[in-house]
Amino acid sequence: MTVNRTGLFSQVLLSLMRPIARAMIAHGVTLNLAVETLKRALVEEAARSAGQSEKVTDSQISLLTGLHRKDVKRLRSENPEPIKRTVVNACALAIAHWTTEKKFIDASGRPKPLHRDGGRRGIDFDSLIRSAKIDLPPATVLDALKAQGAVSQDGQNDLITLVSDAFIGGPESEELLLAYEKNLRAHLDIATANLLSEGKSRHFERAGHYNQLTPDAVDELERKARGLAMKMLTELNRLALEKQKQASSDPLAGRRFAVGAYILGDADQPSDKTKDGTDE
Repeated sequence: MTVNRTGLFSQVLLSLMRPIARAMIAHGVTLNLAVETLKRALVEEAARSAGQSEKVTDSQISLLTGLHRKDVKRLRSENPEPIKRTVVNACALAIAHWTTEKKFIDASGRPKPLHRDGGRRGIDFDSLIRSAKIDLPPATVLDALKAQGAVSQDGQNDLITLVSDAFIGGPESEELLLAYEKNLRAHLDIATANLLSEGKSRHFERAGHYNQLTPDAVDELERKARGLAMKMLTELNRLALEKQKQASSDPLAGRRFAVGAYILGDADQPSDKTKDGTDE
């Protein structure tokens, strides 16, 4: 039986757009802004899929996307401001080194409290920033970490303690939005590449979905999954940082590697069902 892939994909897109729509409403993104953003994404991806963007005509992009040629020309002439990640990346990198570098962790593997800049055999906070090769003043990174509650500072002893081993920010922070974008973008890149692979080698992408569970069973599974996921991510983080150091002068360095884990343990709410009883 021939499958109408365009029609089926439009149904899939509706399902995928629902959580995006929920986030849009929460952040005041109206239809006009959303449509403008979608237009830009269509133009950029059409240009990329057709080859070198400067060699692809506006008419070709218009034909591929259904956008008016005037819209295509306008969008291609504009240069949107890139997302600024400097401080966010610096804080995440500082935490990554703090939780994996041997001289910054104790015998039990926990991050040591650090003096601000005491010259204590290279294990103070400023040394951490230098060790992580962060091109920002240590004070700037420290202020950002403190603002998001990732570290606490004892004014009497001048000790800085890592409170959280993840830098994602509070519910109203830009950092949380950037984490939202970065994590979803990586997963969507992988899933889309697999969808369009046409039998070629695919990225690893596996998930488990279960919907006949009690709330207690969901809680137990979530605790187990969190422990396993953190163990995996911590080990891979340590290895990745080690490999980055080794490749710091390698001209081939620059390839991206992304790995993540997600856990949807909704113990308080039953799963959404479609008419045939399957998960939506």
